[in-house]
Amino acid sequence: MRNPIMVGERVYLRPLEVEDADAIAAMDAGETDTFMWRDRTPTSPLEHTHNIAKAYRRQPPGRIVLAVCLREGDRIIGTVGLFDIDWVNRTGETGSFLAADTRGRALGTEAKHLLLEYCFDRIHMHVLRSDVDEPNTRSAAALAKQGYRPAGRRKWHDVKDGRYFDMLLFDVTRPDWLAARDAWRATRAAGSAPT
Repeated sequence: MRNPIMVGERVYLRPLEVEDADAIAAMDAGETDTFMWRDRTPTSPLEHTHNIAKAYRRQPPGRIVLAVCLREGDRIIGTVGLFDIDWVNRTGETGSFLAADTRGRALGTEAKHLLLEYCFDRIHMHVLRSDVDEPNTRSAAALAKQGYRPAGRRKWHDVKDGRYFDMLLFDVTRPDWLAARDAWRATRAAGSAPT
C-alpha cells in the first residue's frame, strides 16, 4: 500500500497522484454505462493530470478525491470523492466511480464505506448527499446499502433518446451510515457477500 488514508479488507483509499492520470483515462474509456456521461467524450491523461494537480492548490479544498486501490496488487480501480464542500455547515456531495471490470464484487460498497468513515469520523461532516440519474438503478441500490435515504427528486433533469429522466436525490447522516455499515459487515461476516 502506498500512502493509505483509509484501509479496508480488500481496498484502500489514498490521495490521487498525477501518475494516476493514465489509469483514470483508461477507466473512462472502458465505461460501458451510457448514463454515466451523456456525450461519451473521451478524456485524456493530460486532462486528468491537470485536474489532479489543481485539486491540491486550494486550501481548504472545495473537493477531496481519493484513489480506490486494491490491497492485493496495489492497482487503482476507481475514485471516491467529496465535492461541493461547505466547511461551515459541514455538508458535501459524495460520488464514486469504479472501473467496469471491478463491479459486482462489493468493492465499491467497501470503498464508499471507507469514504463515509473519512467524511464523518475524520473531517466531521454533518450530512452528505448524493444524486443519481433515474435509470442508474445500480447506483441507487448501492447508496441504500451505505445508509443513504431518499431525499427527493429533480424532475426532468436529463433527456436521452427523446425521453426525460429525473435526478434522484439522497442524503445520509452519521447514524444512518453506521447502521448500514454494521449491517453490511454482519452480512459479509455471515458469508453472503452483497454486491
